[in-house]
Amino acid sequence: MNLYVRTAAAQSIVCPSVAGKLPDIPEAAKAEVDRNLALLDRQLQEANDRLARSTGQGGPNFVQNAILGPLAGKRAATLDRIAIAIGRVTQRPTGLDRLATCTLGGGSDTPAPAETTPPPSEATPTAEPGDTQDPAAQSIVCPSVAGKLPAIPAAAKAEVDRNLALLDRQLQEANDRLARSTGQGGPNFVQNAILGPLAGKRAATLDRIAIAIGRVTQRPTGLDRLATCTLGGSSARDAGPSADDFVDIRKVPETEQPQADQNGSTGTFVSRCGTTGAGHSNADDLILAPGMSDGAQHQLDYVGNLSTDAFSTNETLAEADTSCRTAADRSAYFWPTLRVRGSDDGTGTDDVGTPVQPSSVRLEYRGNPTSEVTAAPRFLRMVSGDARAVTNGGANARPTWTCTGFTDRLTDKYPICPSGSDLVRVFDMPSCWDGRNLDSADHRTHLVFPDETGACPGGTEAVPQLRMTLTYENVSGTADIPFAVDTFASERHDPSTDHAGSIGVMSEKLMSTVVRCINSGRNC
Repeated sequence: MNLYVRTAAAQSIVCPSVAGKLPDIPEAAKAEVDRNLALLDRQLQEANDRLARSTGQGGPNFVQNAILGPLAGKRAATLDRIAIAIGRVTQRPTGLDRLATCTLGGGSDTPAPAETTPPPSEATPTAEPGDTQDPAAQSIVCPSVAGKLPAIPAAAKAEVDRNLALLDRQLQEANDRLARSTGQGGPNFVQNAILGPLAGKRAATLDRIAIAIGRVTQRPTGLDRLATCTLGGSSARDAGPSADDFVDIRKVPETEQPQADQNGSTGTFVSRCGTTGAGHSNADDLILAPGMSDGAQHQLDYVGNLSTDAFSTNETLAEADTSCRTAADRSAYFWPTLRVRGSDDGTGTDDVGTPVQPSSVRLEYRGNPTSEVTAAPRFLRMVSGDARAVTNGGANARPTWTCTGFTDRLTDKYPICPSGSDLVRVFDMPSCWDGRNLDSADHRTHLVFPDETGACPGGTEAVPQLRMTLTYENVSGTADIPFAVDTFASERHDPSTDHAGSIGVMSEKLMSTVVRCINSGRNC
């Protein structure tokens, strides 16, 4: 019998040297660089200390998952701080991230006790006795970050946005791995192989957020407490939705709408921009994840501005062509793709089902029930709903579904429409502007919704409210699960995750026309 005699305790961890790879350190950065070099040494010592205590623990991937992986995450964050410190004074060094990964190498003085079984294959780890939890039956839940941040200075906003989007991507990648991990590892596999490394990545990203803000104003503290994520919820990867997420529209009660008072503005302006038949779709999100390809992580459909993607700028949007009949409307209007489900669809992925395009898209700018409206600024960012409403608790969820012939009945579930009636999605955008900002750190506080009477809160002014109404012909309601929104599988494709966005790129003249129509009570 071959004996597997090498153990983790018989080795030590070896990390690439950092000090020798750095350029000349400017005097103004030296103290911070020295502190972080010392921190790298301390991280390595702590990892070797744990290695020495790990004899007999875990499975064949224990050291990689429980020690080397988290160590690499910590080192990546520290190396990033070194690069940032130098970059504040002179050219920022590149390639330091390649020094984050450490390996087992060299002997230690600890004897290696023999094991009587050969090591399982690295490619096919097996479950250990007592490992009864099925990780694929759960999802990873992380603390919300955007809502914990202070007001973001304009000079830091782009970098903060990129890192908030990166946090979303890290969570999605971790949930993707969780879905593939059924039967792998021992009882601590998920913690060691997924949650631990995720915490390290999040810590580095949160640190970059704090640094970005700290360059301009007081640096926020305590963000490191948001790095740790947990398993929570059931069946995060059961593809979803369930039959409980659907309702017969005929069983939905009529919905009361705010009525305009004598001071209200009752006119409308409709911008005719066609449907998504031209095929403008991508997985970018210019508002929530600017500059990050695939930042939405699910497919979005567009009308209006024909150039919109993750790398668009106000300047490129203003210069692009538009699908709108009125060339002065170069606004971007977008929403998640709707997918028709079938009995042969797979499960557990983000793109289950066949994409279906709306047969009509109505873009209507409306007034305010209690006041006149003022012109909205060009390039105003608008967001309605929350793609992660299940994980985030639903505070920002605004799903609105109905059917033709039943538009006085609105539901937050997927509606089953009777024969001869078409499926309808409705997105009302926030319309109470703070009068200053085109966007905000959470992409919401600069433009909020009216209260239940239709009035805007104090300190805001009513601007034309965009209502996007999407109608779908021939979407069958006879199957158990006939259709669903294309969103994160970790959100179960729940109807509450429906959402939409827009960036207003109307000319000043056209916006003035919109305001006149609304305030005069005309339908334009």
